[in-house]
Amino acid sequence: MTRRDPDQAMDDQHRPSWLTERCPDWCAREHAESDHPEDRYHQSETTFIPAIVGVRDTVPVTASLAGLDLTVWIGRYVGDIVDWAVIEPVEQRHPRLVISVESARALTRGLAEQLERHAAG
Repeated sequence: MTRRDPDQAMDDQHRPSWLTERCPDWCAREHAESDHPEDRYHQSETTFIPAIVGVRDTVPVTASLAGLDLTVWIGRYVGDIVDWAVIEPVEQRHPRLVISVESARALTRGLAEQLERHAAG
């Protein structure tokens, strides 16, 4: 996926025929006429997060901890109204979490609450 310049509007000459809507302001995806129908979605810039994660279902959970580079991005299929957030590894497709943007906001609040409790000791 190549990136488009968010400060540069897509003109009609370069707009694929299937792209019948304006890109959201957060869309950084370069759209092409040849995009497969399953690849016709808006996508934000990707945020990369180095993380330590449990890579298997083990007891204790710490028995399977490993370093993994994660990506976080927002997407929406062209013609749809649902924005979704994706958290996935850079090198593979699983484990992968795809949730609505509203659920991502709730998850952010929940994580912040847990981290505040943890910091309090």
